[in-house]
Amino acid sequence: MGQSILVTSVAERLPAAVLWDFDGTILDTEPVWMASEIAYVGSHGATWTLDDASGYIGASWRTLGGALGQRIAEETGNPAPDPWGIYQDLTARVIAGVRDGRAPLRPGAVTLLTALREVGIPCALVSSSSEELLRAGVETLPIDDPFQVLISGPMVEHGKPAPDSYLLAAERLRVPIDQCIVLEDSPTGCESGQRSGALVIGIPSAADLQPVAGQLRRESLTGLDVDELARLLAERNAGAR
Repeated sequence: MGQSILVTSVAERLPAAVLWDFDGTILDTEPVWMASEIAYVGSHGATWTLDDASGYIGASWRTLGGALGQRIAEETGNPAPDPWGIYQDLTARVIAGVRDGRAPLRPGAVTLLTALREVGIPCALVSSSSEELLRAGVETLPIDDPFQVLISGPMVEHGKPAPDSYLLAAERLRVPIDQCIVLEDSPTGCESGQRSGALVIGIPSAADLQPVAGQLRRESLTGLDVDELARLLAERNAGAR
């Protein structure tokens, strides 16, 4: 009887789920995305710089495709290409980069995924990217089926920084969003997670992450374990009372 009570008490302290961003959080795809954007715009006779690309890390396909199309139209005088067509072209380039090994694992990601599986905490993959790219990325991981739910950008009407994708992930996992932890690498994604009501931990990659009230920051996933996640969530919940 005493052991049963202890197990229940420990389980109640654990996060209901961990919701993972993909690009820059699990795989270091951001440099591949930026190079693909620059090459695409250049192939249409216009210019897109690393600084331009950095401003759109984590953006929805509509936002990114629209921005690239607008730049092409402004600099060439030609009609702007369709945003979805732009995004499909970029996605194909990034998938090729993932399969060519140009998007290495982010430090600590697989270790944490493994630890979460061992204690039964479900995980969702929540990204602005397409399902095809997400599945290509998951195939490269040295762990089978680490995610119970996969949410891609085109699955929601309003992409990041809107909270829709994280809310949908929690709904499909059947867990309360305010007991979930979001792991993100971009300001756009961190804002999305915070607006959903989850606890957000930002781990910077290609984009700089400034301190934001109500969000946590960590230099790397390395060393982040289940106990620390549980403690951080408990501290947030205690402060909310």
